[in-house]
Amino acid sequence: MQLDQKYFKLIRSLDWEEVFLFWYDNEGQRNNWIDLAKRRGFPSWAAWRLEGYAQPFQCREAKWYLYQVKRPLEIVPTFYGGPFKTWAKLHYQGRNTCTFAQLASLPAIENNSTVNQMAKEFPIDKTLAALLVNDKIMIIEGMHRTCALALKAKRGEPFDQIITMAIGESVLSELPMAGWAD
Repeated sequence: MQLDQKYFKLIRSLDWEEVFLFWYDNEGQRNNWIDLAKRRGFPSWAAWRLEGYAQPFQCREAKWYLYQVKRPLEIVPTFYGGPFKTWAKLHYQGRNTCTFAQLASLPAIENNSTVNQMAKEFPIDKTLAALLVNDKIMIIEGMHRTCALALKAKRGEPFDQIITMAIGESVLSELPMAGWAD
């Protein structure tokens, strides 16, 4: 996988289980996510994320790598949001996806309390997850954090941290819509 070395430094290859553990570490033990999984009829957070998102995106079949992302405020706004039904309904304005620069220009994102809190105190210890699909980096885990970085870029706020991302080379030429439209 060739990513611009100006922004990405390869750390190592990963297997899918490691990527899913990052995802679990980010949200799998949080009661609000566990409750949401159960409301949607799943026995656990893991079952919900695996069946509802990872399987349709064929995450297990992707080749995964861990990267440091240098100068994230320059590159992150060019990433695309994953094709999630809720995000499409609420924010993508009739499309299946859009860039984080486009999301950061929406009042619903600019005024979102979670996004603004993350912009103030970015959780640097969390790893984002994305799939590379037709040269597009599509975030599949970490939408609010990625919105926070795009919002910081839009506002011209400083951010000199290096973030980490798990990026998988997708076996799909297009990701299907996934999730539930709340």
